[in-house]
Amino acid sequence: MRINSEDEDLIQLLSQGADERIFTNEKGLTKYGVQLVNDQIINRGSCTCTVVTGENFELMKEMYRSCKSASDWITQNDLIFDQIKSLINKDDQDKFELCLAPSGTDLVYIPLIISKLINPKRKILNITTCIEELGSGTQLAAKGNYYAHHNQFGEKVTKGESILDQNDIETYFYRARSETGDILNNQDEIIELVKKHPDHTIIINLVYGSKSGIEDNLELIDKIQGDNIFWNTDLCQFRHSKAVIGNLIQKKSTVMITGSKFYQSPPFCAAVLIPKDIFNRISENAKPEIIEEFSSVFSSYDFPPILRKKIGLKEKINPARILRWQYTLAEISKFNAIPREVVQEKIDAWRNAVFSFLQDREEFELMPYQENTNKTIISFRVKYKGVYLDEQALKKLHYLTATKIYDNLGKGRSMIFIGQPVTYFNDKSFLRVAIGSMNIRNFVKNDEVDFELDKKIIDILSTNLTTHYEDIQTSS
Repeated sequence: MRINSEDEDLIQLLSQGADERIFTNEKGLTKYGVQLVNDQIINRGSCTCTVVTGENFELMKEMYRSCKSASDWITQNDLIFDQIKSLINKDDQDKFELCLAPSGTDLVYIPLIISKLINPKRKILNITTCIEELGSGTQLAAKGNYYAHHNQFGEKVTKGESILDQNDIETYFYRARSETGDILNNQDEIIELVKKHPDHTIIINLVYGSKSGIEDNLELIDKIQGDNIFWNTDLCQFRHSKAVIGNLIQKKSTVMITGSKFYQSPPFCAAVLIPKDIFNRISENAKPEIIEEFSSVFSSYDFPPILRKKIGLKEKINPARILRWQYTLAEISKFNAIPREVVQEKIDAWRNAVFSFLQDREEFELMPYQENTNKTIISFRVKYKGVYLDEQALKKLHYLTATKIYDNLGKGRSMIFIGQPVTYFNDKSFLRVAIGSMNIRNFVKNDEVDFELDKKIIDILSTNLTTHYEDIQTSS
């Protein structure tokens, strides 16, 4: 794949429109050790830092060429609202509205904004589950603080500085896993905490699909009711059916999604689906002065046209976010064309094969309760001579594996990428391999049955561990 001057302009655009996680260094690499565009990479990360490959880069070039002016970008931006509703659940599209955001971490601010717009004088209790398996900036964002050093407009902000008055917000975070890696159930603790805050607006953020595929029990929504309760469900992995989304909307929960996980679009693009009755309350109560402090985070174009004048945010378009969402929508359409039973057959076959590859290596140990996690994600710990690698050592192994060139992959591929390490208790950590929509489409197209590339990935990871173990441990 040859890169010309127009391509370079597009790649430059892809490094903008979000926080510094998308920035590239002098080698053209993001903080995750990958390029934004690379035709020779095998992606088994299916995560935030998905790399655009050749066929899909051509699609992005067509999209990029179609927008010649700011008005063109605005037109495309406004089309996204209707297209997301139509593609996610056409029959229920009148039951929810949505807001867009540059990243899933930015979505964490939206429940705070909704709470402020509906009850501006009431203090907020913000509860978040599965905290160690969410984005690294989630805790700061949940507290109403800046989670990064830059916003989507390329402007510098002060990471950790308060956006909201800290006297108006109280936060609680619950872990996903115990010290032994078991999946925790925090329902009783959450119920008791809610009872102690009857005068607060209470936001309860559930996670239905974490980095390792953990799914909170959504029955909790039925167990806690009240006019002061606001539910928000993180489906940012976007690995679930329309029925799950429809059920959450019916339960009056907002739903967070992103395109850069399962649908493997360029990072970052995100949206939150808002049940219509909640959205109507927002629209009725919205005044510019209520959320003016968020003008350093969001643009009016992140919100539906009916709200733009009411909320008083800056009118600044984000072409990079628009382009990423256009890409995601195109990918969703392609994936939806495959029969569901064919998709599930390939997912099951891949999962069984990778389980076998991992279990053949004594260096790898599957995390507990894999059967309770999403089937497109496999999580495993790494050990050498019986000792588990800690968080820093795994980060070093991951970066080394992602940045090396390999000459034995075949099919024109020379690099691999897997999911970044996840820390679940102190410095205990695990790695992930995951597949997304494009991987599954290729499995179907090639009638994949042996998954030899996945075996090579596991073999390479094992070789990198044993060959570079001393360097990895020194760095940690």
